Amino acid sequence: MKLGISQPAISMHLSRLERAIGTSLIKKVGNKIIIKEEISRLIRQMLELERRLKTVSYERNASKLKVGVCTYSTPLLVERTERLGSLKNNLSWKITESRKLQDLYEQGELDAIFRALHPSEIAPDLVTEFSLKWIGDRQFQDDTSYEGQGLPVVLASPSSPLGAASREWLRQHEVSYDIVGEVDDIMSAIRLVSSGIASSPLPAYVRDSLKNCTQVLPGQLKIRYGLFINEQRFSLRTALDVFELLKEDMPKPAPSVPVAEVQFDTGRR
Repeated sequence: MKLGISQPAISMHLSRLERAIGTSLIKKVGNKIIIKEEISRLIRQMLELERRLKTVSYERNASKLKVGVCTYSTPLLVERTERLGSLKNNLSWKITESRKLQDLYEQGELDAIFRALHPSEIAPDLVTEFSLKWIGDRQFQDDTSYEGQGLPVVLASPSSPLGAASREWLRQHEVSYDIVGEVDDIMSAIRLVSSGIASSPLPAYVRDSLKNCTQVLPGQLKIRYGLFINEQRFSLRTALDVFELLKEDMPKPAPSVPVAEVQFDTGRR
């Protein structure tokens, strides 16, 4: 579950590796599966060697690693950067929407990106799943509050992973909706939701910082996020550190988000 791949796929990878190295990696004791001690010791030695090599690499290469993060993960980044310790001094951050991140990564301007994945997209090695809830003004809990015109919603563009997943979720749940705006960054979505203009799928931890807002549709929108890395620049250990920083739901509410005054055309589409 943590790797985001199925049990048969794990078994296949283990079998291939065991054939390649000529020995078994695990042993079964009753109903338990145990990593063989010599294999466990080898893994520890490899991790320690990797840590030493990474230190040497940082000393030789003073340039910072450039990491791109989509806007919907920004609150996690802001909340947890201190967890990186001294490693944070070797990283620079680029925050923008998922589609632009992919372009920058393909052009070699970023060494790693953490972004949303399309439903049918092949995931990278490091992948997680985020839960988004439909947050809006309390008035939207009443089906009559929008006069039968469909729930006013603010969505990401349909070509983006979040935009495509949001529309598919609404279709599957047979929700009548009216798109009053398309935005690809979380701050714009939060401002519009806070202004009572529309509902939008937002990370659950955002709700507690929005006054007069609540979950207006039952259930959750699940969307995958993955970390893509340039393996020539990123060590596995550094990639895991960044991934762990961004992958989990926040254990406590985020600080209150200042809401700017919004000028918005509420004409229907």
